[in-house]
Amino acid sequence: MTKRWVTVLVALVFVTSCGKPKPNVTPVKRTFVDLPASESGSVESEDQMDITIPAFDPLTAAGSSDALKARFRGTDRKGAKTSIAPGSTQTFETLVPLVASLPADEEMLNHSPAIERNTQTRATEEQRNVRVNAWIYAMKYEADQDWHMIIGTDPSASGTATFFNAEISGLPPATADSFATLRDARNSLGTLLDNNLPGSTGYRKFNEPIAITLEGSLFFDVDHQAGVVGPTNMRPQTAWEIHPVTKLTAR
Repeated sequence: MTKRWVTVLVALVFVTSCGKPKPNVTPVKRTFVDLPASESGSVESEDQMDITIPAFDPLTAAGSSDALKARFRGTDRKGAKTSIAPGSTQTFETLVPLVASLPADEEMLNHSPAIERNTQTRATEEQRNVRVNAWIYAMKYEADQDWHMIIGTDPSASGTATFFNAEISGLPPATADSFATLRDARNSLGTLLDNNLPGSTGYRKFNEPIAITLEGSLFFDVDHQAGVVGPTNMRPQTAWEIHPVTKLTAR
């Protein structure tokens, strides 16, 4: 075969392969149970919200895209909750070593200087970014327009699961340095759930926890004590969180 014919055949193969239609990828159909509000534990209170920022209303919204664009309405530690910690990201294979690396809750509750609801900056201990493999067990949309995710260790593993709270934050103003990153994290959640997003009535418990890798900044929640957030039998035993989540991918 001459060199000219080899060139023609290669070109034909390239054109043919490029012209093939891409296969349609069927979205993952995730089954779940929407739990009653009475099983949500401690939740955000409307009287603590910024009333100048509208709350998402599913009855008047164009769809899930409006929820994904929702602004953060909370006031407690707003600056910390909608900003990203400086520095590099530390990787953990599971939640167990991540939780073990955190200062004790009692130490943070007696922090000097004190961490209070109007403390807008991150404490030194909160200036950490992490990446961890986990599973989403349950989710709820809160009044501040965060999605609270109860994440945990491998559901197929023996022994007691470790649970942790991770929050897809409501958006800061578009001028904020963190805006694009937090917007992308919310959009990633929409993609992960095929835009079938949990509402604010109660937690959505997934029948098969969703394997994910997430990144975000560590945050200590002085508003809620350990063991009071989330559905019964999956409440984190620490007030530490990943807040805000900055990246979310399925595994």
